[in-house]
Amino acid sequence: MDSKFVDLDILVTKIREPRSRTYFLEVVNSYKAGALRSSILGIWIAVVFDLISKYRELAGLGDHAATKFVQSWDNATKHNNVQKLLELEKNILTDASNNTQIIDKFAESQLKRLMDDRNFCAHPAFSSEAELFEPSPELTRLHLVNAIEFVLAQAPLQGKAMLGQFDIDLRSSGFPGTYEKVQVYVAEKYLIRFRSGITKNFGVVLAKSLLRGIPKDWISCREKVIWSLIAVREKSSNHWPEVSAHIVRLIDDSPPEHRLRAVSFLTIFPDFLELLQESTITALKETIENSSQEPALDLQILKAARLPGFREPILKFVEKLPDEQLRDMIRVAPMMELWQRALKVFSDSGSYRGSEQNFRDLILPYAGKLKSRQLDDLLQAISGNNQIWDASETAALLASLLEATKPEDFPSHQARYDFTFRSDAAYLVRRHYVEVTELFKRDGWQMEYIPEDPEE
Repeated sequence: MDSKFVDLDILVTKIREPRSRTYFLEVVNSYKAGALRSSILGIWIAVVFDLISKYRELAGLGDHAATKFVQSWDNATKHNNVQKLLELEKNILTDASNNTQIIDKFAESQLKRLMDDRNFCAHPAFSSEAELFEPSPELTRLHLVNAIEFVLAQAPLQGKAMLGQFDIDLRSSGFPGTYEKVQVYVAEKYLIRFRSGITKNFGVVLAKSLLRGIPKDWISCREKVIWSLIAVREKSSNHWPEVSAHIVRLIDDSPPEHRLRAVSFLTIFPDFLELLQESTITALKETIENSSQEPALDLQILKAARLPGFREPILKFVEKLPDEQLRDMIRVAPMMELWQRALKVFSDSGSYRGSEQNFRDLILPYAGKLKSRQLDDLLQAISGNNQIWDASETAALLASLLEATKPEDFPSHQARYDFTFRSDAAYLVRRHYVEVTELFKRDGWQMEYIPEDPEE
C-alpha cells in the first residue's frame, strides 16, 4: 500500500482496540502538527500496548505462549522490575512472530524498522555526534500505516499453538459429533482466529491425517477430521486453493502402503481426481485390483466404485473379500457395491440353517434399499436352491423384506409368476408363502391358480 495516498483519519477507524484508537489519534495529531519524532515514539508505544492487549486476549483463550508472556510482564510490573520490562519490550516483536505468531515475518521486519527509528528518536546517543535524528514526513507516515495494517487493525489471530489446542479438543468429549455442529464449531473456534499461513497448515494437517494416518490418535476421530477439513473448504474458501495444491502433491506422492487411504479420501473429495497425475490414478486402480484378502481400510473405499474408471477394480476387490469380512461390512453398512457378492454367497447356501443365517446376515440388511431388478434376482436365487426354498424361515424372512419395500420397487410380474409357479414344488407357495403372495398383490398384481399339495 502506498502510504502517501492513505487517508489517516479513515485508517484510524480500522483500529480494533478503543484505547489504542484514542491514543493513536493523538499520534496522528502530532504528525499533522509536524512533531515527527514525537509521532514515531507514540507509534511504537501504541504498537507495544496493542500487542500486550492482544496477548491478554489470547491468554484468556488458553494460548500457552501468550499466557507465559503476560505473566512475565505482570510480574515485572508488580515488582517494578524496569530492566525486565525493557527486555520484554525489546523482544516483543520476535515473541509475537515466533511464539504466539500473531504477526508474520514480514510484519516483524517492518515493525523492527519502527523500533529502530523509535530508538533514534528517543536516545540521542543512537545518532551521530551533535546531530539529532530527523525523520522525514514520508517515513513517519509509513510507520503510521504499517502500525495500523500489521497490528492495530488486526484481530489476535493465533498460530501453531492453536493446532496443539485442536489436537486436544478433537480427542475430547466436548468436540461436536455431527456434521452441522462441526462446521460451525471449527469455523468459530479456530478458522476465524488463525492467521493465513496457519489456516493453510491446519488444512494440510487434517489432510495428512486422512492420507497418512498421522497422528495415530486421530484415526479414531476420522469422521470428525473429515468434517473439519470440509469446514476449511467451505468456511475458508480463499485458503482452499493452497490447501488443495498441497493435498494433490500428497496424493501424487502416496507411498504404496497409503494408496488405499488416498482412494478413500477421493470418495469424499472426488474433485481431486481430475487434478492427479495419470500415473497416480493408474497406481490407485491397480492397488485396489491387486489387493490381497486383507481387510479394507474401511467401508468408505467401496464408494470409489462411483468414481470414473474405478468401478471394475472395486468390484474385483469385493470378489476377493472373505465371507466373514463381507458379513461384517454389510452389518455395519449395507452398501450396494456389496450386493452382488452378498447375493452370490446367499444363493450358494448349502444347508437350511445356513441359508436362513445368510438371509439374515447378507440379505435382510438391504431391506428398503433393493429395486425391482435386484428383487427379481433374489426370488430366482430362492427358487433355484432347495436349501433356501425349503428352509422353514425363508418365507417369513422374505415377507419381512417385502414389507419394507415400496410398491414401485416390487419384483417384476414375470419374476413373481416364476416364483409362484416353481414347477417342482408350486404347492409350497400355498402352504408356506401365503404372506409373500399376499404382499405380491400390493400393487394390483393378481396371482393365478396354484396347484394343491399332492399329499392332500
